[in-house]
Amino acid sequence: MRAGPSRRALLGAGGAMLLSGAAGAGVGLGVRRGEAAPVDPNSPLRLAYLPITDAAPLLVAHARGYFADEGIEVAEPVRLRSWASMGETLLGGSVDLVHLLFPMALQMRLDLGADIRVLGANHVDGSALTLGREVPDVGALAGRTIGIPAWYSIHNVIVQQMLRAEGLTPVVRRTPSRAQGEVTLVPMAPSDMIPALDSGSIGGYTVADPFNAMAEGKDAGLIGRFLGDVWRSHPCCVTVATGGLLQRPPEQMQAVADALVRAQQACREDREAVAAELSGRYLPQPLPAVTAALDRPDAGHAHVEHPDWHGETLDFTPVLRPGFTTRLVEEMRTTLLDAPLGALERLDAADAHDLVVDDAALRDAARRLDPTALTGLDTAEEIDP
Repeated sequence: MRAGPSRRALLGAGGAMLLSGAAGAGVGLGVRRGEAAPVDPNSPLRLAYLPITDAAPLLVAHARGYFADEGIEVAEPVRLRSWASMGETLLGGSVDLVHLLFPMALQMRLDLGADIRVLGANHVDGSALTLGREVPDVGALAGRTIGIPAWYSIHNVIVQQMLRAEGLTPVVRRTPSRAQGEVTLVPMAPSDMIPALDSGSIGGYTVADPFNAMAEGKDAGLIGRFLGDVWRSHPCCVTVATGGLLQRPPEQMQAVADALVRAQQACREDREAVAAELSGRYLPQPLPAVTAALDRPDAGHAHVEHPDWHGETLDFTPVLRPGFTTRLVEEMRTTLLDAPLGALERLDAADAHDLVVDDAALRDAARRLDPTALTGLDTAEEIDP
């Protein structure tokens, strides 16, 4: 079992830095939730999101009235700035439905006992490694710093796979040695990444779109490789219900699932219109960046090892592959983190899916509304950094 800092150390000076990295800190403190207060099943559903295209299904379900069609009243979604704030909001119980980094959901549920359940997948792919103007490829990151959205993120897992494949060594909390091929990882809010890249204070970052498309639009950097070209069709964010929704009548949970499946279909099939609906009202990024993120014709100049994987395409699906959850937990055990891995280090990786995921409602909705979403769930994971 890997050693990690004590709870007291995490709550001290180092804790503040860890919290800025979201799940790897705020979810590693060992704080346990209290009993959820009773909820009014007639109160509006509360949504929270980060301004990234990963949030599209939740936002489209709201924008197009799919929740209302299913008899679910929803308050105006609340925009948050970082995964750290999302973690704090979830633990505080002030929301009902969110999109969340899957590794973060695993850690919150299994290590904190947080009152959440993963309802299913939110999307697959849709992230990239963007490099600075003076960094031609991944190998040139030696001696530099790169930004990650959170320690407990698929981005952190995959970018470390990429670095090691180039003979580089990820490090934490120290100046990286170029001679020794070190690359320092720093958690950052997505909105801070482009300015840091543009100023040269970091050599690259890995994050969801449209922040990669925006860097290219602002000439701050170029997309080096899409993460979907490293881990084929990997889920990134998942749809998470908190106690406020879990306590509601089952028919409300099913209504939410139906609305989400309809929204995911719209995100796949009506991309230009969805981009127009999201930009401005929900996402602060300009329409060209959001459109580029949702409707890429190809990988552009990014390095591609597997063109048949179409790793540049952000896609949407409601159901998680159980085998993906198992492999993700295994990969997290070889990923450098700045906090203890906790329960995820000890449990049988094959048990994690059933301990965290309750996708009965989304499977039922997919069976009726989008049967193709139930195909390929037993497909073996393909990773090639």
